[in-house]
Amino acid sequence: MPVHHMWSELIYRGDDQHYPGTAFPEDSLGKLSSSIASGLYDDIAGSLKLPGESSDLLPEYRDLSPEDRAPWISYTAGIPSKLTTLKLFIRPFSEFCRTCIITNSEIEILKRIDSSIYSNKNKSGNKHLSLAVNNGIIHPLRKLMGDIGIKIKDPERELNLLIPLQLKKQGFEIIRAEEAVEIDPAIVIKLARVIHNKYLREIKKRKKSNVMAGLFPGYLTGESSYPANFDDLPLEIKYSNLDNAYHIPTKLLSIGYKIKPLNKGYRSFTLDLNEEEIETMSLVEHIRWCWEKRLNGWRYGEKRDNNKKTHPGLVEYDELDESEKEKDRDLVKLIPALLKDIGYEAYPVAPGRVKNLSYAIKPQSTIHKLLTETNNLAREIASLAGSSPEITARLNSIRNKIEASIKEVQGSYNYASHIQEVFLPENIFIRECFPESFVLFKPKNLVSGDFYFFSRREHFIFFALADCTGHGIPAALISTIGYGNLDQVINVVGTSEPLMILDQLYSSIHRFLRRDIPGYGLEDDMDITLCRFNTNDNTLTISGMGNHVFCHSNSKLEDIRLEHFSGDHGNASGYMFSSLARKIMPGDTLYLCSDGYADQFGGNNNKRYMKKRLMKFLSGIVENPLPVQNDMLYSELERWRSVADAEQTDDISVIGIRF
Repeated sequence: MPVHHMWSELIYRGDDQHYPGTAFPEDSLGKLSSSIASGLYDDIAGSLKLPGESSDLLPEYRDLSPEDRAPWISYTAGIPSKLTTLKLFIRPFSEFCRTCIITNSEIEILKRIDSSIYSNKNKSGNKHLSLAVNNGIIHPLRKLMGDIGIKIKDPERELNLLIPLQLKKQGFEIIRAEEAVEIDPAIVIKLARVIHNKYLREIKKRKKSNVMAGLFPGYLTGESSYPANFDDLPLEIKYSNLDNAYHIPTKLLSIGYKIKPLNKGYRSFTLDLNEEEIETMSLVEHIRWCWEKRLNGWRYGEKRDNNKKTHPGLVEYDELDESEKEKDRDLVKLIPALLKDIGYEAYPVAPGRVKNLSYAIKPQSTIHKLLTETNNLAREIASLAGSSPEITARLNSIRNKIEASIKEVQGSYNYASHIQEVFLPENIFIRECFPESFVLFKPKNLVSGDFYFFSRREHFIFFALADCTGHGIPAALISTIGYGNLDQVINVVGTSEPLMILDQLYSSIHRFLRRDIPGYGLEDDMDITLCRFNTNDNTLTISGMGNHVFCHSNSKLEDIRLEHFSGDHGNASGYMFSSLARKIMPGDTLYLCSDGYADQFGGNNNKRYMKKRLMKFLSGIVENPLPVQNDMLYSELERWRSVADAEQTDDISVIGIRF
């Protein structure tokens, strides 16, 4: 593929989609690799001086021979595929370039990619070229080190850290689709203005430059005479405020929240940040600050030097002193107040919206909470036991054994969750089947007894929502069996009639669980709603048992009830199902819900949510875009739970489709 097409694949077009090949000046993209190669070399060369000749710089890129340019051109040509691996995109900017949030673990991924390209074989015999040569391809920075005899501590890292800066110099910013769709430029301007106003109010109250530098990192330490009008600020300070404002939604996403205007007459969602959330947002803020510095030409140095642009704070968050971490914590603690100042609130988003963010808090399982409670209990016992070395040592030994056991189980859960994510349909495939759709999927304990299924065959789209008995690992095992059998019946056997599919599905599952052997088999079972949509005539056929099915059509939400009969009816499954078919009109909206949502305890009296309340809520949000409905359903669920401080009681799944 030509290099400019590879860059075109990375262009972000908006609306949570990137559209390869969309019109963009191909001559600009064609020159992008050579321009970045030149920029990478010149930036590195400018920071290295020849040994013994401190006044002489290396030659400029334009003066290099084709042979010496080749490694830099080859390296740059691989950048698009590396960014794609991290699910990063690029977008042109005019004046202000947002910083990227690329974590240290992601930089390590880029380094591993480089290592896979440049092997350990040293074909030249030069000791500086280890990890540098593979089939004639030479790592450019290691070759340069060999040429001039200078060592760099981590050349692969240094080169990857320069990529966003070089893209900025060519007029591109690096972004994530998940972040971009949450950012409204109008809100950003409001937040940037209120950040400046907050600074002016605080500077009058405190008059302490060290505190102010922590709360407002964009402002220069010791400076208090900034103009009152945001538009009159120096560009460096204005852009820093804008960057901070752009990343307030990013920091909130990292803990599972997004922002919206306050609804008049409704109680706002209280954003009460716990220690883990504050620490996560502080980490993201430090990453943002580091990249803001790097994008303005700063590098790590043991001492701050404004002329050389070196700063000791350009290290990992864990390496910071507590006093420096506290500045980041103070900054993120201001976020609820800043949102209130502009008439906005934070509310929880559906877990699937942030699952691809490397820096986001992942859903906590019961095991994770148990580990936290164990540590807290150990600290409390230690404080009660006093300073006895024997008791302290015994407590530490017991705690370490408990932690090791819990972490082993946690690791198994995490990998089981990964396996489940692999076989469940990807969001992009679901959108290809139904562009207006959502899946709210919230396991109780990382892995779920619920599963959803989407498949397309000729003019039929099959989709289903299933709820297996129980939750956690046992239910997840049944769900794996159920998904595999459903896929086999539809896509391998080729069965098309929903009633026949269900009959074959249940027969297979019951045979697998040995339910035909009295006193031996398992009684576990599965509720499922299976739908087949005929794209030729817009007919929807629905069959199944146990789940809730609602259809909004002609301004009315209908509760669709499906009959089934258990017992010996001459078939191996032991069930007979009913089926209904209906003509779908444009704009009709279908909801499939497992019983976890309606059965969730909460509210003022700690009662179940109930189907009636769920239908009323769906009727009130049905006119919203489907992704917005997803977040509104999740926010309502969290509100209901939080009122009674209730634990999630079951796996929760909701599918929404607008035809």
